[in-house]
Amino acid sequence: MDSKDKKQLAKQRREAARQAQKFHKEQEKQNKKSSAKSKKKPAKKKKSVSKIQDAVTERSRRQRAERRQNLSREEKFRREGKEKLKNLQPHDSNAGGYYIDEYSEKQRLEKRAKVIRKQEREVIRRSKKPLTAKQVRLRRILVSVGIAAAVIVIGAVLSFTVLFKTEKIDIEGDIYYTEEQITAFSNVTLQQNIFLGAWNSTPEEIVKNLPYVESANIGFAVPDTITIRIKNAVPTYVVKDGNGYLVVSSKGRILDTTADNFENLVVLTCGEIKNKSKGEYIDFGDDSVPDILDSVAKSFAANGVDKITGFDISDLSQIVINYDNRININIGLPEDLDYKIKTAFTIINEKLDPNHTGQIYGTLDVSTCNKNKISHYKPSETIPATTEQPTTAPAGENGSGETNENTGTNEWQGNDYDDNAGTNEWQDNNADYDNGSWQDGGGYAGEYDWQAEAQ
Repeated sequence: MDSKDKKQLAKQRREAARQAQKFHKEQEKQNKKSSAKSKKKPAKKKKSVSKIQDAVTERSRRQRAERRQNLSREEKFRREGKEKLKNLQPHDSNAGGYYIDEYSEKQRLEKRAKVIRKQEREVIRRSKKPLTAKQVRLRRILVSVGIAAAVIVIGAVLSFTVLFKTEKIDIEGDIYYTEEQITAFSNVTLQQNIFLGAWNSTPEEIVKNLPYVESANIGFAVPDTITIRIKNAVPTYVVKDGNGYLVVSSKGRILDTTADNFENLVVLTCGEIKNKSKGEYIDFGDDSVPDILDSVAKSFAANGVDKITGFDISDLSQIVINYDNRININIGLPEDLDYKIKTAFTIINEKLDPNHTGQIYGTLDVSTCNKNKISHYKPSETIPATTEQPTTAPAGENGSGETNENTGTNEWQGNDYDDNAGTNEWQDNNADYDNGSWQDGGGYAGEYDWQAEAQ
């Protein structure tokens, strides 16, 4: 650069410095004027017409003041830096003249602002109080609970998606159907998750579609097995239906149809039947009848009673059980059924036919024995020709018997029934019988008094 160019550049710098000085002088004049105006006495504010407007204005003024007070050191420094940039003074140049280095000033202010920010963060970090023992313990508990919850969630997801696939289906208790028939209605398949399989299973469909299934329960066994437990319906009664029979369970459900009663089931008399489809429950017209059937069947099983040939529930106030086609047992109302059945068969086996000859025919009324301990027995007036009515009581080591053919009176003395004491006698075809009380040992205690009535 020659001397001419240097002179030209120095001249341009001097001109720029003069313009900068002129600009700053004008800025100072304006600032003085504005400060002078602000020093003047402020005019009185007009009284506001609305109190609500005054309250809103006052609230906004307070919010602005709070915002100014809550400024951080960094923000305050940046605002002050902007004011400094506006009022930068020109500097002398080495080449002569003046210049304003605004860029370097901005860099210096930004660097200082970062330092202030770092200092503020350190102050905030130091001002935190140390955690108490209770807070530390609570934090540990929360962390432990979070970890346990995460493990449970992951385990549950794996259990329902990847693990515990069904490899085997076990069927327990069934004796009537094949595994394919049962699983077809269970909604259970191989290779599905055992938990979802048990949850989505349909045991009610098994019961609905398979008559000999009384109840079904579907569960799972870790790691790969679904178990179907079947409770079979027991054929207990038959109901006459035209030339055949309907096989009925103890709860009144139609299980099957058969041409004859080859299993010698109890013949149930219940009036006209409307629904005769397999798997349907008989509509008896009274919701208590299925419970009566079930209670009587359980009582027969518990007391070891067999040879029951008929059960008449057509009149629920006069329920009748037929024993071995020989003795009609009048149960009466469906109350205390087990007690009445125990009483009836104790009388039959220990008093009426202790030697089990099978030659006793008649009607035994135990309908009121649960209340007054009295039972009535009336021998049949007509005996089947193939049987022979005994004329004397069987003689044993504990008693003796006599017969009066003219009066038809049977008399026993000293029968061994309870403590070798008691006298039993009847005359003609009518008698009253005191049952006494039932003992756990299998007998009755009390007086057994057959009282004669004139014909």
